[in-house]
Amino acid sequence: MTIAERYNAAAAKLLPHMAADLAVDPAISDANHIDEIVFRRSEYLGGMAVAILAMIDQQN
Repeated sequence: MTIAERYNAAAAKLLPHMAADLAVDPAISDANHIDEIVFRRSEYLGGMAVAILAMIDQQN
């Protein structure tokens, strides 16, 4: 499972009302790339993406 697949699943679970805004291509395999993509949409979403990625990292 790629980092993007894990990220998308976590975003949908934690923030179901914003999952579409936070979603990225599931083929992405770099957390920095996910952050860049979502941050370009808005700084607010980018902050959420960083928090979600940090939660995923702590689960490892």
